[in-house]
Amino acid sequence: MTEAADLGSIRSRRKALSALFPYAVWQEQDGQHEMLDAFLRVAEASDLRGYMWYHIEPFISALLHEEGYGSPKLAAILTSPHLPWDQFTNSENLIHLWAATASEVPNNDTGRDMVDTLLQIACDPRLQPHIPVGMWSRLNKRPSLAPVCRGRYLGSFPEVLQIVRALGDIEILKSYLLLVWSEWDHLRGPNEMAISIREDFSGIHMGRHREDLLRHLDHVLGQLDLGLEHLRQRKESLVEGDVQRMKVQYGELRHLLL
Repeated sequence: MTEAADLGSIRSRRKALSALFPYAVWQEQDGQHEMLDAFLRVAEASDLRGYMWYHIEPFISALLHEEGYGSPKLAAILTSPHLPWDQFTNSENLIHLWAATASEVPNNDTGRDMVDTLLQIACDPRLQPHIPVGMWSRLNKRPSLAPVCRGRYLGSFPEVLQIVRALGDIEILKSYLLLVWSEWDHLRGPNEMAISIREDFSGIHMGRHREDLLRHLDHVLGQLDLGLEHLRQRKESLVEGDVQRMKVQYGELRHLLL
């Protein structure tokens, strides 16, 4: 399923895959990592929102309630970007449990998954208020997000940018932009980002931050210049229109920073 990237096959089997997840966690506790690794590879290949069935909620809650840090909690965090947070009946409690677990697990093991999940949750107006403010500092770790990353795509919506700007922390805001600006996704709120550049990054004292943003945009535009075939080696769903759209969006932001 992973090699074929057969979305129809994966979508039709998501209930069975969700039912298999507890067994994969049990195997992980027993020192056998193959099953959970395969489960996560299929999840990443699918790029499906709600890859897991919402009936998995009680099991995820049980994992996050585990005492101490161990493979059950780690499995819950690694799976968190693929959970249907908007379909859970007690999302508020689960978000707080998930955030509390973030302080217990090593960031180098889960940083990418935490940021991916954070940006997805932030895109949902119903879930936004339940995100602990301290979670946003996770963005400053700037983990390397995968080419197929739903959190990065949804995280570029204007609503998410508004939340980050409201924090009043320029380092977090810069880290946010560095994470969502990518050769893998076009932006959902480029106009709002232009406003942020003018209002938040202007002035001599912001020169260092502008240099960091420009350096990143140069990298993104350089990757886009390598062409569609190069990019599709890592993200097959891209089409030429995506590349041209990103060149325009990122080119305009670069011009504004200059």
